[in-house]
Amino acid sequence: GSEMPKSWPMASLKAQAVAARTYALKHLGKKKGFDINSSEQNQVYLGMESETLRTRKAVNGTRSLVLFYQDKLINAVFHSSSGGQTEASGNVWQYQLPYLQSVPDYDQHSPKYQWEKRFSSTELKQIFYEIDGLNSIQTLTTSNTGRLLKARLYGPGGDLVLTGKDLRKRLDLNSTLVKF
Repeated sequence: GSEMPKSWPMASLKAQAVAARTYALKHLGKKKGFDINSSEQNQVYLGMESETLRTRKAVNGTRSLVLFYQDKLINAVFHSSSGGQTEASGNVWQYQLPYLQSVPDYDQHSPKYQWEKRFSSTELKQIFYEIDGLNSIQTLTTSNTGRLLKARLYGPGGDLVLTGKDLRKRLDLNSTLVKF
């Protein structure tokens, strides 16, 4: 119930319940001390007080349902917004999974569909210390969905090539679906 609005159609809440259950079961026993955490890193859980009759109905109505591919639990990853098109898993992680292909997404009304982030020159000097700040970014390669795969950064002290993932991490961006 913490992963999507509780007012959404029951079919959506049920689909989320199945995905979340599958994800949790797939990750059982993979880490010492805990299986998943309650943040956006795994699954947001805001406690029992955030549950509602509708979310409990969705969970109970899908009891024991999980997702399989070739007799194995799938990695049922989910997100809040894709910017209109999901990315194929091979462009996000090391392996392309046959059930995680790029598809259109109709999330234009999501508050995370479009976003903006600004940085001061002081922040950019700290983040890109190797090149003494940042003057400009040149996109080198993108995925079929327009997500940044590789970029060249130009600063007062030289240039630097980073993957889209590395640039996203350094700048703490919501996505690699970016424009500069």
